[in-house]
Amino acid sequence: MYKIAIFDFDGTLVDSAPGIVDVMYQVTSEYQLPDEVAEHWKTLIGMPLVHQVEIICPTSPSEFHMKIVDRYREIYDSNSIALCPPFPGLFNMLKTLKHIGITQTIATSKRREIVEPVLDHHQLMHYFHLILGQQDVTKHKPHPELVINTLRHLSSKPHEAVVIGDSLYDLEMARNAGVDAIGVTTGVHNRDELQTAQPVAIVENLEQATEIILAGRKQQVA
Repeated sequence: MYKIAIFDFDGTLVDSAPGIVDVMYQVTSEYQLPDEVAEHWKTLIGMPLVHQVEIICPTSPSEFHMKIVDRYREIYDSNSIALCPPFPGLFNMLKTLKHIGITQTIATSKRREIVEPVLDHHQLMHYFHLILGQQDVTKHKPHPELVINTLRHLSSKPHEAVVIGDSLYDLEMARNAGVDAIGVTTGVHNRDELQTAQPVAIVENLEQATEIILAGRKQQVA
């Protein structure tokens, strides 16, 4: 089995994608941006928010980008706990992996000050040895810095770890770090999109992900 499970947060541990998309549509509506902008925006979930906005509004000045970012955060941050319900099976998975001795961490493009209150609210903080967020790296997904820093922190090697994520950016991050990856089809990217990053497995839920984590590096299911 793997020694380290590195989880994405949004769309992987918590079912936050629907709430995120709702906020995106609200913000684009307020700023009278076309619906196509929101449609494009939701495909970028998994990237840092500022980078998302730069992509969806490429011809706008940075001041406008920050207005969009600030408004998004104003809406989202005040409702983050309600917008981040745990996926079914999350508690059982974390309990099982902790009992067996697998070190569990989070590598997310979200800010830690948003992630940690959600985990606290659901009494999940004690399951995670390390949480790295947006402010902990200078290069973001799919760059491997989050994974590299996690392994360095734990004095571990790439072959000992696996990344579990719902987005192509998560899986490409893992591949760029030389780490195995498990894709879960619970976010905005479908099976075909996830498959392009060549994960060792693509699963439909956390229960199936747990089985792959326990099977270890030799398991090659897709």
